[in-house]
Amino acid sequence: MLGFNEHYLTESKASDKYEKEIADFINKMGGQFTAERPKVSTKYSDVLVSSEGGEQSWLEVKMNHTDNLANPRIFYDGRKWDTTYTMQSAHKAVELMNKSASAKQFIKSIAEFSGIKTPKIPTTKGGMKDKNAVPLNVMKEFFAQPGINRYLHSEADVDLGAVITDHYLNNKAEPAFYMQAGDDFYLVGRTNPLKLKGAGSIPLLSGRGAFKVRVATRSSYYEVQAELKIIKMPDSKYSLKPKSTKKNPFK
Repeated sequence: MLGFNEHYLTESKASDKYEKEIADFINKMGGQFTAERPKVSTKYSDVLVSSEGGEQSWLEVKMNHTDNLANPRIFYDGRKWDTTYTMQSAHKAVELMNKSASAKQFIKSIAEFSGIKTPKIPTTKGGMKDKNAVPLNVMKEFFAQPGINRYLHSEADVDLGAVITDHYLNNKAEPAFYMQAGDDFYLVGRTNPLKLKGAGSIPLLSGRGAFKVRVATRSSYYEVQAELKIIKMPDSKYSLKPKSTKKNPFK
């Protein structure tokens, strides 16, 4: 079985390859669109598409429908869960965690295990300096115990359409108005900057799926982060996947 880092690197290579395939496919159409994969941070989406008329939009590319779509960070301030993020997904995570029986049990258990009466669970290196912050080594020891689950909360069937749309339109450095997920192409929101002619029949990104919150321990700190995966996306008649039998949305 692959370790976490090996698995992550394998997934990243496969994801990079798929993004390149999509960009190359757009460029080989010989039409009015060109695509590139600029060397930018993860605050941007994956492929930048330009039209002959000068319009541009980012295209988010996911290999599968089950890929994680957003992972905002949250923290526990000693009394409640909170976040510094402004996106809907972060506030949804805070809302779920403050109502969660399993999250409440985690705080009780980590307090007993660490010996800290009112523990704080930061999600930054700076926050680790607080005298009530659970130290990294203690957190690692806690999760090393048999039967301890890193997922503090898990909800299987949540309406994530609006939450994910907000993430790609308002919480990226620049909006991504389109998404290719597996063999399906979607509009993200109702804006169509590239003026795709078939936009009226291209489905909007929507669906239900799993909303989970987990603790990830790093080498010098830990993070509490949400995982959002839309499992039930609508079928699309359109796709940019090479060799797909579906309609090309850019034709």
